[in-house]
Amino acid sequence: MSALNIMRGRDNGLPDYNTVRKCFHLPPVESWETINPKLTQEEPDLIARLKDLYQDNLMNIDLYVGGMLETQDGPGPLFTAIIKEQFTRLRDADRFWFENEDNKMFTPEEIDEIRQVKLWDIIVNASAVYPDEIQRNVFFHLDTDPCPQPAQLNTSEMEPCDYLQGFDYFQGSEVTYIYSCILLAAVPLICAGAGYATVKFQNSRRRQILTKQEENNNGRSSDKMMVKEWLHQNHKRIVKVKFGPNQEISTVNRKGEKMRKVSLKGVDNLMVEITQDPRRKLMVLVRPPKDHDLVLEFDTEAARRKFINKLEQFMNSLRKTVEKVNTYKEQMLANAETKERRQKRLEQFFREAYELTFGLKPGEEKRKLEETDSDVVMVMRTSLSKKEFAEALGMKSDDIFVRRMFNIVDKDGDGRISFQEFLNTVVLFSKGTTDDKLRIIFDMCDNDRNNVIDKTELSEMLRSLVEIAKTNTVSNEEVEDLIDGMFSSSGIDHKESLTYDDFKLMMREYKGDFIAIGLDCKGAKQNFLDTSTNVARMTSFHISENREIYHHWMFKKYNSIATFLEENRQNVFYLFVFYVITIALFCERFIHYSFMAEHTDLRHIMGVGIAITRGAAASLSFCYSLLLLTMSRNLITKLKDFSLQQYIPLDSHIQFHKIVACTALFFSILHACGHLVNFYHVSTQPVENLRCLTQEIAFASDQKPTVGYWLFQTLTGVTGILLFIIMCIIFIFAHPMIRRKAYKFFWAAHQLYIFLYILSLLHGLARLTGAPRFWLFFIIPGIIYTLDKIISLRTKYMELDIIETELLPSDVVKVKFYRPPNFKYLSGQWVRLSCTAFRQSEYHSFTLTSAPHENFLSCHIKAQGPWTWKLRKFFDPHNYVHDEENPPRVYFLWICPTHRQFEWFIDVLRDVERKDVTNVLEMHIFITQFFHKFDLRTTMLYICENHFQKLSKRSMFTGLKAINHFGRPDMTSFLKFVQKKHSYVSKIGVFSCGPNPLTKSVSTSCEQVNRGRRLPYFIHHYENFG
Repeated sequence: MSALNIMRGRDNGLPDYNTVRKCFHLPPVESWETINPKLTQEEPDLIARLKDLYQDNLMNIDLYVGGMLETQDGPGPLFTAIIKEQFTRLRDADRFWFENEDNKMFTPEEIDEIRQVKLWDIIVNASAVYPDEIQRNVFFHLDTDPCPQPAQLNTSEMEPCDYLQGFDYFQGSEVTYIYSCILLAAVPLICAGAGYATVKFQNSRRRQILTKQEENNNGRSSDKMMVKEWLHQNHKRIVKVKFGPNQEISTVNRKGEKMRKVSLKGVDNLMVEITQDPRRKLMVLVRPPKDHDLVLEFDTEAARRKFINKLEQFMNSLRKTVEKVNTYKEQMLANAETKERRQKRLEQFFREAYELTFGLKPGEEKRKLEETDSDVVMVMRTSLSKKEFAEALGMKSDDIFVRRMFNIVDKDGDGRISFQEFLNTVVLFSKGTTDDKLRIIFDMCDNDRNNVIDKTELSEMLRSLVEIAKTNTVSNEEVEDLIDGMFSSSGIDHKESLTYDDFKLMMREYKGDFIAIGLDCKGAKQNFLDTSTNVARMTSFHISENREIYHHWMFKKYNSIATFLEENRQNVFYLFVFYVITIALFCERFIHYSFMAEHTDLRHIMGVGIAITRGAAASLSFCYSLLLLTMSRNLITKLKDFSLQQYIPLDSHIQFHKIVACTALFFSILHACGHLVNFYHVSTQPVENLRCLTQEIAFASDQKPTVGYWLFQTLTGVTGILLFIIMCIIFIFAHPMIRRKAYKFFWAAHQLYIFLYILSLLHGLARLTGAPRFWLFFIIPGIIYTLDKIISLRTKYMELDIIETELLPSDVVKVKFYRPPNFKYLSGQWVRLSCTAFRQSEYHSFTLTSAPHENFLSCHIKAQGPWTWKLRKFFDPHNYVHDEENPPRVYFLWICPTHRQFEWFIDVLRDVERKDVTNVLEMHIFITQFFHKFDLRTTMLYICENHFQKLSKRSMFTGLKAINHFGRPDMTSFLKFVQKKHSYVSKIGVFSCGPNPLTKSVSTSCEQVNRGRRLPYFIHHYENFG
């Protein structure tokens, strides 16, 4: 308090101690000792310290300090004079002071007469009491006085006085304050619930569209019924049973996803078992001949009867019969061959085969069936059908490869593969010699088992391999040319067929590739082969292995941090600048309202909360204004034309937008919570204390403003609540799930930003805690964004006629439309498109795939979300399915699941290869959704591809010069290869485009290679989608 009084005196410009003494006609102090001689004797060190603080200048002593030094047993001379002066002024200013002769209200005689008036005179003259009814000295009672009393009244007989308590100004605001806090806390929950309901609604609507389309495509509707499906003893699920529309019975979940399908093709009679146990759950088992059993549970007999009637009606419509058999529940469940039970048995089947195969020690023979534990004998006696064998290989049962391989494994020819037959085969693959494995491939090609492979049989096998690769770019003539080339390269072109010795001669070049081959049973989640990761063969990128030098973990950590900072130095720098500015703004306002605004008395009323809220307001004003710059797309696109983009990561503006938005969210919540506390403090203050709060609001002397007034009757309160609601809606509907599933609601919620900025400008106009400052941050970004928006609006409604559309494989549609006059763009730029046929207000960004010199514009759009699927459906409703010494070098790696998802891009790459006359570009295609790199099928395809490349100088899968690989690229090895081959440069740019896991893995590989601290240095640029 003393420090505060000293500061107040200085802020209000009070003169020094000696000057004030002169004003009150006191002699000035000429030495420190004369201020308080007694204190000087008792505490000379105190006086000495004061001399040092005030530089031994008596004219610098503060009024408060000098007055307190004079104090001994009461106020000193100066404070006594000041207090006397104040009371004298109060007395002289009182119009009821009758002794004041200066106002000429009473004469001296009248004043003397007034002094003679007693309380007895007042009572007698002002009431109906007669003079003889009350004693002259009304405060004391004598025996001779009238109106006798039992005793003299004194303080001992009076009731004790109650403690004088202060007035509770918050009284009556408790309920309003509590409910207001609950309401504001409920707003995010309500918005989250609305977002969840929106996603569920969109999913339901999408399912209805799919169901209706399915009915339209099949020409008939399907009947449905809700039941429980019994999977095993502890697992049941609620499903819908659908009868039709094809010859099938299927179960779907509540999302409309198909869980199970029972095909009735080729089935004339369907067996149905019905339980007849009294007082037990009612169950039905449907046993199709070629599939797993379907076990259903019903709550009532009526529901089960309804199901059976629907089943019989459906079977009758297909001209098939139903055989009903009564049984008991325990017996039925014990014999039920459900999918889960069969799958569990097959998993143990493959697991035991894997353990018996790879558990062998060198020189140890495989275990016999009789040597195994009795617990697994039943599983080992399980046999595989052709369909289950195909599923284990991840293929279809009618594939040629599956049929040939099944015949090889099925030694006894009974149409099923026993455990011992399967075990013998996988042991041969895993432990056998190269000749044994070549013999298997030879027997697979030898369809008629005459120990000779003719060209027809070899052609049939090659076509099956092409089908496995899911490509149809190889014609029959090219397959025949490939076979002739293989015969010619082996020196047996004069023959029409191959013996086993000829086949070994043909494969001698690839003998090393058969050492580690096996079977990739990815359908059974077992690899009976080398357990290394599925990384593609990249022999062209082979480099000599460098010996790793051991480094201390602290050095490795330092290298890791240094590499990360070098990789992301621009992003880190601008994030650092952003947060420095944001925190500096917060601290500046916090310090101002904590120490520099004491004269407003705000901190006395609201406490430290006012400093926190004003600091948060400055930071969030900066963040919200900066958001506009991150979304000025035309400005960002224009800046990419200049060298400025080398110093500013313009491509990361979306990520920066999200970071700034999350920072703004934090300060907004801090600001809102702080104001709830502030309004509580304001509501506990009397009106006299609020007069210094603001000059914009005037209160009557008897008015008591409550929390409800501050929250719901002031401009600041109303706009603050509306801002909080809008902020919750925008942020919750920007969740990735809502943005992906219900994009139009995300876009509509984001359009509330207009009201957000308008309300932000209005929020501070009441000037409750100070002049509005949001406009200082908003004006420049607002003008830039408005001009950017005007440019967008100028082109937004430009309707362009479509010249041509083309439906490409992998759900890609090519849209070609007229180029507007004077429209200029650069390669890699994008446009925002909307389809006027179904939603004019929804726009999506797509990269232009046409060249800048062409007189048309084109985009290749892949159907992924709701809008892109609608676009594809609109164009085709029937295809709606879900230097010379060191020349520059470009390595193009295209990674896709299958060749068919790559076909739409082949024409573009073929044109690039044709124009690449200087051999600047080297392309590699990677197919990821394939078998292991050492799987038998992959090895055979690899051999065919090498022969085809030698023969026609192009890939048999794509028709391009690009090299095909099966599996994912080893990016670390590839980057080390590039680093070693191009060591004459200092930097190499790596550009990746794809889903987040892909770009993240590329970033990790770049960081790992850069960690070696060798040149060239890799700089990774990326763009994510999906």
